[in-house]
Amino acid sequence: MDRSLYTPAQLAAIDHLDGNLQLIACAGSGKTEVVAQHVVSLLRPSAEGGAGRAPENIIAFTFTDKAAAELKERIHTRCHEAFGSVTGLAEMYVGTIHGYCLELLKSEVPAYMKYEVLNEVQQALFIDRHSRASGLTNSTTLTGVPLKRYTDTRHYVSAQSILREDRVVNSLLLDGNSVVAGLSSYEQLLHRKGYLDYSGILKEAVKELHSNAGLRERLSKRIQHVIVDEYQDVNPVQEAVVRELATLGADICVVGDDDQTIYQWRGSDVRNILDFERRYENVTQVKLEENFRSSEGVVAVARDFIRQLLRRLPKEMKATAAQGFDAGDIAALGFDSPAAEAQYIAQTCQSLRGIAIREGDEERGISWSDMAILLRSVRRDGETIIAALESANVPYVITGMDNLFATQEAEAARQLFYFLAGEVDEAVLMHAWKAADLGIKKAALVQAVGAVAQAKLGMQNAEMGQFKVYNMQRQFVAFLENIGLREEGVPGGRGEVVFYNLGKFSQAISDFESIHFHSSPVEKYQSFAGFLRYHAENAYPEGWQDNAFVSPDAVRIMTVHQSKGLQWPVVFIPQLVKNRFPAKGSGGRTAWHLIPDAAFDNAARYRGGADDERRLFYVAITRTQKFLHLSWAPHDGNRTAQVPSDFFNEALASKFVKRRPQDYAGRKRLEPSPKASVANIRLSFSDLKYFFECPYQFKLRILYGFNAPLDEALGFGKSLHDALAEVHARALRGEKIEPDEAKSLIVRHLRAPYAYPALREKLEQAAERVVESYIRKNAAEFKSLEFSEKAIEIALGDGVSVAGRIDLVRRIDTGEVTIVDLKSNDRAQAETVTETQLHIYALGYQELTGRPADYVEIYELDEQKQKRRSVDDDFIAEVKRDVRSAAADLRTNHLPPKPHKKTCGQCDYRHLCSAATS
Repeated sequence: MDRSLYTPAQLAAIDHLDGNLQLIACAGSGKTEVVAQHVVSLLRPSAEGGAGRAPENIIAFTFTDKAAAELKERIHTRCHEAFGSVTGLAEMYVGTIHGYCLELLKSEVPAYMKYEVLNEVQQALFIDRHSRASGLTNSTTLTGVPLKRYTDTRHYVSAQSILREDRVVNSLLLDGNSVVAGLSSYEQLLHRKGYLDYSGILKEAVKELHSNAGLRERLSKRIQHVIVDEYQDVNPVQEAVVRELATLGADICVVGDDDQTIYQWRGSDVRNILDFERRYENVTQVKLEENFRSSEGVVAVARDFIRQLLRRLPKEMKATAAQGFDAGDIAALGFDSPAAEAQYIAQTCQSLRGIAIREGDEERGISWSDMAILLRSVRRDGETIIAALESANVPYVITGMDNLFATQEAEAARQLFYFLAGEVDEAVLMHAWKAADLGIKKAALVQAVGAVAQAKLGMQNAEMGQFKVYNMQRQFVAFLENIGLREEGVPGGRGEVVFYNLGKFSQAISDFESIHFHSSPVEKYQSFAGFLRYHAENAYPEGWQDNAFVSPDAVRIMTVHQSKGLQWPVVFIPQLVKNRFPAKGSGGRTAWHLIPDAAFDNAARYRGGADDERRLFYVAITRTQKFLHLSWAPHDGNRTAQVPSDFFNEALASKFVKRRPQDYAGRKRLEPSPKASVANIRLSFSDLKYFFECPYQFKLRILYGFNAPLDEALGFGKSLHDALAEVHARALRGEKIEPDEAKSLIVRHLRAPYAYPALREKLEQAAERVVESYIRKNAAEFKSLEFSEKAIEIALGDGVSVAGRIDLVRRIDTGEVTIVDLKSNDRAQAETVTETQLHIYALGYQELTGRPADYVEIYELDEQKQKRRSVDDDFIAEVKRDVRSAAADLRTNHLPPKPHKKTCGQCDYRHLCSAATS
């Protein structure tokens, strides 16, 4: 590390080794680099010859998975620069608190192995599906109004989350509050059904961390340092996780900026960071005040604006020479109408494209992807701006516009299920698919509609057990196949966007059907129609913006919340109208009509206020490196949105802000060149399996999100793995496991939520036989186990990593190591894919331990047979090459079909692919 590249404050943070540390990191202060170098310092042996910390001694919590990928890549890069190689980096947890807590529960508490996690959509569906058992329809508002399915579900969900995640003053909870009483019913229902929701993950983890003596003893020997990024956005239950880890003896390093607290409406509490120095002992506080992102003008505007906050940690953001400032870089303008404002934004994007921007020691021309339009609400404020960009031929990408059903293809898919539910006729269905303009031939559409009409008739007389025939996902995919839909056949080059949106619709089907699988066909389709009409509207984004691997050269449109952690040379913040930004509090029923706010510590933060809006606007300003354009326009027909916001007016006080349109014709220009950014690509073994079998199958499943139909036996293979994982974990602790324990193991671990009763009984018997036979045959070798269910991650450089889990590692009679992959009778995969997967395991073992594996082995559970092969170093080199090649293909969106009779025959989406062979 070249210490001359860092400020004294950064070096103080990097060099800190013992005690608690609070990093107050102003916007653009290089905190990711500082944290990565801090980890290197922790791992480095001392000058006196003492050993440094091991990777397993360190936990780093980030706010998002994306931030985790960036931090992990930086840590790996800096460690390899410092040490050449570090054994066991995969043992360092870098990720979200939710992810850590879920892993903790599943690895340390056997009962949780089989639990599935409900996403937010599934949670609401689950509560609606079990409206009485969940407590929903047994509850009332504080004024006694009964709660209703669908109408009040999201408020009930919010109230239950607050009850479990916030600090509750029990003495102030109203006696007889029905929602509080419903919490017990809801949690019991979750446990009966084997589910965890997001709040439950955290609550259960805190309980185990606090009261599970064996877990506390194991963790206290391992965890020495906990790093918490974005600490200002931690909520009470997340802080409880951090506090429990501190009680185990870990030093806590928190990184954040109270000026950037923007998730209070989710329960984050700025007091966590404001009071950290008083709540934790032996705290060293370091201020990272230098901004290495923005120009002097941007820093000054942001600094003067945030100073108006009354309670904040003392600090002063300082400009560096990161960007030069030229008069006219920052402008604040008013317009006569939103349309004129949007037109100005589109024209300014065009005029700024190609202007030279400094990047390190070099310059490049600004391109479309260097520009962002940040909105308080994309749904409310985005339409006019999108229309202006389209009219000006400015390419754009929307992030997080939950507007899937505004697209014609998703609306056509919705009409398909309205038809199946008996709500529209064939003419409406035909019209919807014609209007979508997908290149479908009329004859194919007529035939497909006829087939689905027959399915509709059949449902009327279907028996309850015919789940497979009327599986919703299967009906959806069959319809797409019957109309002859192909990505390359969609007119206007819209194939990728159309398939992304239909993939999102496929996700909506899976979310619904995972909860309603066992409903009768007629009831299920009618309920799904209601879900599509009333609840799915705001749940799914449109337009392929979630694609993690492809980054098009286009202007970004997103909310300010979504911009956190990002930066651009050019930022527009429009719609700065009074009551829009800062936002006016919304009316209507909320969670606080169900539970008393007096019973919660600082409940007012959920509603937000002037200070919260100020912090949000500060985050928006500090996303820009050089060009900042603020604007407003009165809204026709909205009497509350007619004058500029106070934030806009405050910005006008700065000497750096121009109040007239700027002419950029005289600025230095270069050929537009998008910033060379490498997206971190983290592939699982399952991802690689699909990719190596067929890149286009990978595209359909992983990038577009098409889900396979739910199978009645789904979960059987995982249940076997979970039962054997408990066997191996107990064996590693020295416990003896007898074959007659197979039945209790299966009772504890079998999860087959879609199996009808007779099938479930068969699965139980089969699983019991497999586990009993396995224990009987392998008990003598349990003493030779080295690892079970061991997480590995292989960093291949250039932002590429492979993550997964080795089922088992054991030593054989010769003392050599064999890596075991347990296989049940799931669908077979190509021999070359299996060979590749096994050698990835071997590579992961070597990175984990520093030792090579000698053999890889497939253990076929159904037949209790072993297939062992020696590790081939040449093959490992080929695996590395193939994975890097796969990552390069992902970055260039080069995902062609690879037809093969066997692969195509097993592909759920072979009829959506023109190249598939029969």
